[in-house]
Amino acid sequence: MDSLPAESQYRLLSEHGIGPEFQAQWVDIEDLREVALRLQVAPETMVSCDIKTAARSIPPSSRMEQVWISSLNPGWSHVLRLSGSLPSPVELSLDGHRVFEVTYLASVGEVDPPFYAHDGELNVEFLAEEEYSVCCADLRFNDQTPLPDVLEQYLVVLGRITGRFLDRDWVSSPGLLGGIP
Repeated sequence: MDSLPAESQYRLLSEHGIGPEFQAQWVDIEDLREVALRLQVAPETMVSCDIKTAARSIPPSSRMEQVWISSLNPGWSHVLRLSGSLPSPVELSLDGHRVFEVTYLASVGEVDPPFYAHDGELNVEFLAEEEYSVCCADLRFNDQTPLPDVLEQYLVVLGRITGRFLDRDWVSSPGLLGGIP
């Protein structure tokens, strides 16, 4: 598969105030409010804004988990953790939905392989399945690959699966910033 983003997705996120820690979910639910409801985002905390505004809006002493939920592609939403941690992808996947999750923890030198949940079942080996293996067949990394490059390759795989990479139009589009008590 030769589909690649025009620029580094991780660098783009960094430019917009996201990182060095990164946790996100790709959800096959198009309606942002439905995603917010499933995540139990407090309705009174929801604000429409772009990713840069969302990243600057998080108070350092917030006790709530903060997320920015955005449209990615028809049929897909993206959930970005801004503080705290994301709820389990298993709950979000109930009723036949698919959720992919990536976590990058630069402070401890770790990139978790993508998690996949479908209809309440977690599958951490999904990249080996025929349906998804084609999305990563041309990507190569090993123990010597720098962690940001490993993360970038996982982001490429998820862009191929969902049909859209994280790009400049996406980071400038409005999404929902909200808190999960």
